[in-house]
Amino acid sequence: MASQFNSSAYYRLYTDEYGIGTRLNDGIGPDAPNALELGEGSYSSENWQVFYQDEVYFIRNYDYGAEYQLALNSSDTTQPQLLPATGDLTQQWNITSWSDGTWKLVNIGVEQDQYLSVTNTTTDKIIPAMNTDDEGSRWTFQINHSAGNASAEMLEPLSSVATVQTATSSTTAASSTATKQATPSSTSTSTNKSNSLSSGALAGTIVGAVAVIAFLVIAALLMVRKRSRARRRRTTEIPDPMLETSKYDAYSAPISELAATTSPTYIEKDGRATGTIGAVELPP
Repeated sequence: MASQFNSSAYYRLYTDEYGIGTRLNDGIGPDAPNALELGEGSYSSENWQVFYQDEVYFIRNYDYGAEYQLALNSSDTTQPQLLPATGDLTQQWNITSWSDGTWKLVNIGVEQDQYLSVTNTTTDKIIPAMNTDDEGSRWTFQINHSAGNASAEMLEPLSSVATVQTATSSTTAASSTATKQATPSSTSTSTNKSNSLSSGALAGTIVGAVAVIAFLVIAALLMVRKRSRARRRRTTEIPDPMLETSKYDAYSAPISELAATTSPTYIEKDGRATGTIGAVELPP
């Protein structure tokens, strides 16, 4: 992607909300950057270089040259300021156009739906800030030929420019190093985790098998008990024909009675033994 701006030129920046007479500047203070604001005065610090390298933009000020760049502080990502120049993500800007031809500025170090905008926080100053609303976020870049051209120093490339992939890799590497320091061995940790998972799965399987076996045993016992009760009930309610028949003789007299009447006894009559069965006298 080619640059949309001339890195050798200085630009004045203003928003559609306040118009061309209210421009972004850093006030008067050549020794160190001040807080940014939008004002109507004429300052040398209202001139900005838009430097392009590695498909990102770095925004520098006329008063501070290549030593400072427009950035977001890691401790406060809401208010842009001039910070010592580096290639960090918080000093990189993505500048694309709105549908009306104005420009939106997104800091690569923060979320993509936040734009460089302005907010009127005091009665006498308009302060730039990051905002999710596009109101006040439509910027116009106007070349100021009277400011001349950027110095050769401001055209020299940065020694290194951070990328999102590099930052992610660094974070991952740092996290990995911390993990290795916290544990004796990543391999042993993985093995321990695997063993723990295997042991847990085995224990669960054993418990499940025992529960199934116990259920089957209980069910079998209940079934046997039920059948035993049913068998005893049938025996009580339905008499056994063989048992009933054995209790009675052919005349339907109880066997106990027959036994009493048929028990042989002997009496003497006229000097002879005479056998009797019950009350019936037998002939001699």
